Amino acid sequence: MPVILLTGFLGAGKTTLLLRWLEEAPATGLRIGIVMNEFGAESVDGQLVRRPGLAVTQVDGGCVCCAPDDSLERACRAMLREGQCDYLVLETSGLADPDNVIDVLTDTDLLGVVRLKAVVTVVDATWFLRPDGGLGERVLVRRQVQYSDVVALSRCDLLGPGEVEAAEGALRAWNMRAAMVRLPFGLPDLPALLAGPDAHHAEDPRLGPDDAAGPREHLHASYRSLSWRFPVPVPRESFETWLAGLEHQGVVRAKGFVRLRQSPDVVHVFQKTPGHHFIERFPAKPLPDTFGVLIGPCLDERLHRERVRSLWATPALGRGLRMSP
Repeated sequence: MPVILLTGFLGAGKTTLLLRWLEEAPATGLRIGIVMNEFGAESVDGQLVRRPGLAVTQVDGGCVCCAPDDSLERACRAMLREGQCDYLVLETSGLADPDNVIDVLTDTDLLGVVRLKAVVTVVDATWFLRPDGGLGERVLVRRQVQYSDVVALSRCDLLGPGEVEAAEGALRAWNMRAAMVRLPFGLPDLPALLAGPDAHHAEDPRLGPDDAAGPREHLHASYRSLSWRFPVPVPRESFETWLAGLEHQGVVRAKGFVRLRQSPDVVHVFQKTPGHHFIERFPAKPLPDTFGVLIGPCLDERLHRERVRSLWATPALGRGLRMSP
């Protein structure tokens, strides 16, 4: 079964790209299957892509690059056995090192099950051009780009042509062979990726000696996720103020589902990445449970518990919060 590996840092736009692929998938004449992995105990993106007739499975056990050795293999074999799809898109956690995932997908145990066709990496162009990004984050993004066959530069509509060209030039210095696609204007072509040659990254010439040398501590070793359930609807103004005010130094990613007091029968999806946030009505049924997730380096659990609790000033939420590695 052909596999497309979809990577990119937290909030880069991987799931947005995946949703566009889902719209285009029927035109390929092939049935798409989704394998998802999220950092943390709750799956927000899995809820966003689910729809009738779509084969979806979750890789649990933490970031897929360090999950139990057979978790990804079992997920791929299960999708093949169920026979509901013709190819897979594996969306990794934003903190996953692609090297480890590629090793699993190209291991001899899986050679008769899946064929890695392409690695597509999404890079937030606005984040990439910011001068205040953490060094560890940029090292991980560089590795994600270096292993890519296609680099999809997201949020190009928020930048001028010169800025987009500057970002592309810097990314080409990391990987001269990868094709470049500007989102939301373009879209990596599914039929071309599936019809192309298999990806071969075991000895990737694009990696310099510094990139391949020695064991590395994974970025997510210092990251934590904080998740909670919303027991009651919350005021929209207070919630949006809290969401917009989350500082990048402690919270790289926030996402989840919430009910607002102004419309308690409606579930809204919320997202926060550096420089961007939104709250939108969840478009499908059944409606998901309401919960939130924060991800960041060395999250201050007590601080964020108190701030979330203050949204409606009740101690009930404090009992529902939990830290997950």
